[in-house]
Amino acid sequence: MNLIKNVNSRTSNQFLNNQKDYILIDSSCKIKNIFIIDVASITKKSILLFNILFSVIFLLLKKIKKTEYNEYNDINWYHQQFLKMSYSRICEKEYYLLWDSDTIPIKHINMFENENPIFDMKDEHHLAYFKTLHRLIPNLHFSRHSYISEHMIIKTEYMNNLLDKIEKNYNIQGKYFWEKILMSIELKDLTKSGFSEFETYGNFVDTIFPNVYRHRRWPSERHISKYFQNIDNLSSQDLNWLSNEFYTITFEKWDKYENCNLAFIKNREIQKLIGPQRLFKYYKRIIKKYKNIYSIKNNFLI
Repeated sequence: MNLIKNVNSRTSNQFLNNQKDYILIDSSCKIKNIFIIDVASITKKSILLFNILFSVIFLLLKKIKKTEYNEYNDINWYHQQFLKMSYSRICEKEYYLLWDSDTIPIKHINMFENENPIFDMKDEHHLAYFKTLHRLIPNLHFSRHSYISEHMIIKTEYMNNLLDKIEKNYNIQGKYFWEKILMSIELKDLTKSGFSEFETYGNFVDTIFPNVYRHRRWPSERHISKYFQNIDNLSSQDLNWLSNEFYTITFEKWDKYENCNLAFIKNREIQKLIGPQRLFKYYKRIIKKYKNIYSIKNNFLI
């Protein structure tokens, strides 16, 4: 099944090809010309009301007398994850797709290999996620790689099994899965990203339902805003260059633009010589090597 079409920045509002039955995306996107399904419509169905979650997290944070934090940011972080998990309770389709709304696909993506859904794997390891998961569901096998790839295809049946498994852990305080998740997070990690729905679902499925999902390494650039600052600085030429090595690019809201020389990065001769992965990894070294050659030729402001 092909859910995502090849797109550029001019047609990104159509990139999901109207597959609304399969898609759930969080609504924190700052990129205004990308298609988003607003989670408000799901919240209205009383899956999980924000004010209830606010009350629980606020009480937990009071226990550790946490006074310097943005409580809405902390709560939003968990709320959007719980909504994406809760959607399985009302989803009438076999699969639905989670897609981070600050992430843009820049080439054609298959989410299935024959009849098997695909997990896209990256390299990341945040210990707090696994401590929480171990308390929720002991004895899971943890992958060496990370399931956090800014998107995930969810089998509705499996997500419901996961939520049921969590709610049946009577050693943890709470009735609903989201209460038990919050109660499983160490208080010191509560404001430091103490839970990941991607790591939880991926490790659960690969342990309980092995060999259903296929796995592939996922090349993406999660910190594109460090180099291009915002989507308006991306041309079709830039997207073609980036798509040679990446499937997606992400504009993380907390990334700071590093005042890179945009003219240098966007120069066609440079892009022919150097791939984006190498350029981003060794940017300072590369620009020092090539600036004397190209600064005069192209009037760069180094």
